[in-house]
Amino acid sequence: MKLSAAVFVWVFLALSTAQGAATAGFDFLNIPVSARTAGGTVSLIGEKDNNLPFGTNPAMLAGINRPAFSIDFTPVIMDIYRGAFSAAFPLKNDFVLSPSISYVNFGTIDPVDENGDEISAYISPFSLSVETALAKNFYERLNVGVRLKFIHEQISQSMPGHWDAYFSGGVAMDAGIYAQRNFFRYSAGFRNIGFAYDNYDSENIDLRMPASSFVGIGVIIEAEAKLAWYLEAEQFFYDDMFFRTGFEFPVHRDVLILRTGTAFTPDDVRHVFNAFRGQTTRAWEYSSQTWLLASVGATINARIAKNLLSLDIACQFRKDGLKPSFLFSGTMYF
Repeated sequence: MKLSAAVFVWVFLALSTAQGAATAGFDFLNIPVSARTAGGTVSLIGEKDNNLPFGTNPAMLAGINRPAFSIDFTPVIMDIYRGAFSAAFPLKNDFVLSPSISYVNFGTIDPVDENGDEISAYISPFSLSVETALAKNFYERLNVGVRLKFIHEQISQSMPGHWDAYFSGGVAMDAGIYAQRNFFRYSAGFRNIGFAYDNYDSENIDLRMPASSFVGIGVIIEAEAKLAWYLEAEQFFYDDMFFRTGFEFPVHRDVLILRTGTAFTPDDVRHVFNAFRGQTTRAWEYSSQTWLLASVGATINARIAKNLLSLDIACQFRKDGLKPSFLFSGTMYF
């Protein structure tokens, strides 16, 4: 990838800190790294004992009753990739410990000058989050969990006889609850509550965590065919509110599970109601705040001896004209 050094530094800082003193950074934390999460867009409510790949609400981990290991991989755009490694270990007294590492690899950038000629230099950016979650199950119907995150973002720039590194970091915590009653599922909590720091040496940058609160509800219908519907709302403290909804249904028992979903904002809802009432809006007067058009995904569960292997794939269709993006996940339960 060829890119002007100055332009890339500006883009990286813009992604990390948005556009002002009152906005949040570390946007990579909001990219769904798990194919199971992205396939239905709803990451807060899911299966009881096979939910390590969801990785959002830490309370959901309390349903895991045997050691598990998960690998997730996401081609974001061009040669930018995101991935994660997660594990779960059941402990005594219905506790579950889950360490994980997630990252974004931007590759190595070969900068060019104003004439488009390559410079004898390179730029290497990356983002990293090291996390540890602890969850506990109460009364078989209520789970509580917390997750601690250590976050680091860095861009290294090497020029002939000169080397610079710009970094930012932070410490954050997720906390949540997950409950079930009859065919209803409930989920609520907070994400990315903490503090951030940086060395950009700019008075215009006030780095903050992308903190948010969420609440979700799900309905599980089990008859001859099982159908699950989920709806969640997430309010970002320094940004807008987003809704996510999705369906999940097994095609052949629990061997093959299909899911689909989408995301929207309150403005999208008002726009649809106004359209039904005949109050049309010109294309240049309205723009959706979400890039996701729709997502589809599938899970294949296979038994290997006494172990369970879950393979996930998801495809996200976008509104911004970019090609559909694919995500892949694999989880082994021992």
